[in-house]
Amino acid sequence: MKKYGMLFSFTLILSLLIIHAGNVYKGTYVPVSVVKVSPVTAESSVYSNNGTVERVDSRNIYAQAGAVVQKIHVKTGDSVKAGQVLMTLSVSSAQDISDTVSLPDSLNEQTYQDLLETYYSQIAGGSSSAAVPETSSFSEQGSSSAGSSTSSPAEPIETKDVEITAPVAGVVTSVAISEQETVERNKAVMTVSASSDLQVRLAVNESQISEIKIGQRAVITGAGFHTVYEGTVTSISSEAKQEYHTTGTETVVEVLVRIQNPKSDIKPGFSAKARIITEESKNVLVAPYEAVRADDDGKEYVYLLHGRKAIKVPVTTRKEFESGFEVLSGLQDQDTIIMNPDSITDGAAVLPQEEGSSNG
Repeated sequence: MKKYGMLFSFTLILSLLIIHAGNVYKGTYVPVSVVKVSPVTAESSVYSNNGTVERVDSRNIYAQAGAVVQKIHVKTGDSVKAGQVLMTLSVSSAQDISDTVSLPDSLNEQTYQDLLETYYSQIAGGSSSAAVPETSSFSEQGSSSAGSSTSSPAEPIETKDVEITAPVAGVVTSVAISEQETVERNKAVMTVSASSDLQVRLAVNESQISEIKIGQRAVITGAGFHTVYEGTVTSISSEAKQEYHTTGTETVVEVLVRIQNPKSDIKPGFSAKARIITEESKNVLVAPYEAVRADDDGKEYVYLLHGRKAIKVPVTTRKEFESGFEVLSGLQDQDTIIMNPDSITDGAAVLPQEEGSSNG
């Protein structure tokens, strides 16, 4: 019995010594996070979160403001040929001149009347019998000019039919007006798309537009579709514009990205985000930004894990990517580098906490 008691005591003391030795061991080693580097494909990108999906080569069709739609000859989804009649409008002759002539405030009634007579004489083929609508005075009071005691009965205003035709062959993708409606100024009445292909119209901040070039690859995502699409930059606007947000004004440049192989889940009008890859390097070693430091002379270095020690190694970097610096010299494939090494010194004993890989 005494023998078993001594054995138990010895085991307990040994366990306590082991625990104490482990604590001492841990206390002499600095815990660090490490990452293993290997050749990767590294990318730099420009992001735009406010894009809109639209059809490629869509033509918005406008008509004269004030005209009345008499007949719409097509509907959404119809295929049309270039020159095909899309709708017929009724345009008044008086509307023609009011839309095309801007009269100065100082113009008197007689000058205006002469201008009307000349205009209606021209549209009547030179005949002086062209109907001229009655005009009111341009005096400040808005009444008839002095000396006019009677006014002649108003002549009926002439109208003419105008046909709106398709500028290109394609598909009618939008009809924004109905028969007998009046055309509004600066509002498209119809859209014809010459292609079923899709593109994203992006707004890129002016500070990043210099990085974007035609032909660059893009990755497109959106809340309305689940497929991650690839695309190509096809156009960069030659002018910037102002966008107004709740947080202020932003100067942006429009960029078009054509979507490759669009499926049925993505539709014109959807919002979209795009990541445009502005630079891509293959088979490079990349050190995370958190691992690279510079001394007072500006010389860069990292700490490598050698066994249980941190070894300071000078490195030469070149390009900056989203995941870190491209390292030209100082690192080799499968080297393990220490992250955030501010609390260690060259030759310090370290205890790695976790290991990962640098994957760019």
